[in-house]
Amino acid sequence: MSAQTNLSVNDGLVNEFFARHLPYGIERVLLVNPPDADSSLFRIDTARRGRYTNYPPYGLGVLAQNLRSIGVDVRLLNLNHLILKASRNHSADESFDFDRTWQDALSQEINDLNPDLVGVTCMFTMTHLSFKRVCEHAAYCGTTVAIGGVHVTNDVERVLDDVPYARVAFLREGDVAIKSFVKAANGDIPFEQMGQVILDDNGTRHRFLKEQQPTEDEIDVQPAYDLCAVDELSQHGTVGAFYCFKPKGARFATVLSNRGCRAMCTFCSVRNFNGKRVRQRSVESVLDELQLLEEVHGIDHVMWLDDDLLKDHARAIALFNGKVQRGLKLTWDATNGVIAASCTEEVVSAMAASGCIALNIGMESGSPEILRQVKKPGTVRNFIEAADVLRKYPTIHSSVFLMIGFPNETMRHIMQTVETAKEMDLDWYRISQLQPLPNTPIYDAMVQQGLIQDVGSRELRFMGGAYGKQTEIEQGLRLTTANFKEAFASIPMDAKPDNDQLTDIWFYMNYHLNFRRLFTEANPIKVEQQFAHLKTLSDVISPENGFALYFTAYLQRKFRGEIEPGLLDRLAHRLDTSPYWRDRFAAFDLDVASLLW
Repeated sequence: MSAQTNLSVNDGLVNEFFARHLPYGIERVLLVNPPDADSSLFRIDTARRGRYTNYPPYGLGVLAQNLRSIGVDVRLLNLNHLILKASRNHSADESFDFDRTWQDALSQEINDLNPDLVGVTCMFTMTHLSFKRVCEHAAYCGTTVAIGGVHVTNDVERVLDDVPYARVAFLREGDVAIKSFVKAANGDIPFEQMGQVILDDNGTRHRFLKEQQPTEDEIDVQPAYDLCAVDELSQHGTVGAFYCFKPKGARFATVLSNRGCRAMCTFCSVRNFNGKRVRQRSVESVLDELQLLEEVHGIDHVMWLDDDLLKDHARAIALFNGKVQRGLKLTWDATNGVIAASCTEEVVSAMAASGCIALNIGMESGSPEILRQVKKPGTVRNFIEAADVLRKYPTIHSSVFLMIGFPNETMRHIMQTVETAKEMDLDWYRISQLQPLPNTPIYDAMVQQGLIQDVGSRELRFMGGAYGKQTEIEQGLRLTTANFKEAFASIPMDAKPDNDQLTDIWFYMNYHLNFRRLFTEANPIKVEQQFAHLKTLSDVISPENGFALYFTAYLQRKFRGEIEPGLLDRLAHRLDTSPYWRDRFAAFDLDVASLLW
């Protein structure tokens, strides 16, 4: 969003808003993180396996610290954590009342604190219905509700239309905006000084759009960790993509060292939320936070939340070297991804020395034409060179984000992606189909071209992650060859695959780029990483995935001489009860009997 001044508003109506909804000002605030998804998507067996994500409410923790700085009494209620903790402690013999669990907790917290304002965040479209119900319940309890977060910013007008219980909507980063709002509500500053906020008075909206993006000094803040229960989150869910590489019981947390991203990818909404530049916290402040997490909260591993962790090479190296110099033992990963061009020998060497165990590279496509179209900050050569460096550091598990289904992407472009990925020869490829986010350039272009319908927030669903369908695809693919090119020879190279064909292509790419290569893996460090990865895949993420079961058994037989008890029985049962997997094993010539040699 470019810098804007506040729109003309009716002073009397704004004064009436504050008199009606915040008559006593704001002294007490409850910040709420809703369950990641609503009851219709929740599966208690998945929760009991510890499969669902349970990230620290980092952004709310930062807002809490900012509110404390101006004298507000603030509490933080993480309903996602509460649901996961309750479900894991719940008797398997009793039904679990998802909605009653979080509703009772929210009612109790509101009754105890009697807040003047309840702030509810929402990051993903997947969370929209859960978020809406939390807002409704908070309003039912008689409190004034404020909303914010990435999802709200991306589609604020339609979100407000669909969440009529919200009286206040904060846009983008709320560090400064929430403080100026509180000060205006308390009569300490004129309301004209508010910014990045919309007041909704039963459908009448007063928009204060003056930019109040926090400066580098203003983001140099540690979250209110005493409100976040950070030491117990990973006991009941997952944090990041690489938890499988740490021992059971390891404590995970997240840290944000800078905000924003230099890239301008057309499918990404980071610049809508964080602006067009990267703002950096001081290295010392970040190191102090890491030290606090390790020494006070017992954290063993952190995931960087940064979208562009390596933006400034000198700063990144200073950060990593500073961690070593302080003797900090916690390890780290870059689940959100790093930009390939920044993976130089010097940077990666410092990463490895400072405890980096894994990272993702945001490649998306191996086609130069598609990379230009979606404005990726890199070339195929960048990706190949980054891979050449990363292979020298085998202790870092290096995986790559790939995406298919871009507008105008043909079979030729997809084949270029496959060939580039093979040449990179890294450890894993996280393949997804494009899910365009509202208010991103690619979403707007696809609507204009008639490729998707602009259906609004109510109909959007987040397709990735633990609640998505990527691990449940069991449709299509009536093909009988394991050869990738032969399987899709019927699709002209200059044709754009349809959605059903993309599903089949996703399946083939997943097998060829991830599983098939395990037949030839020989590096002992990489073998151990794949043991850990496949074990988690077959036990936690997707217990009925035939490939995960087969290749777990294959690696155990090849490198350990024996297969764990029960694993072959699970695989046999899967094949006996699933024609789908029997067909896949026949097509890919996977012989279970060969595991018994």
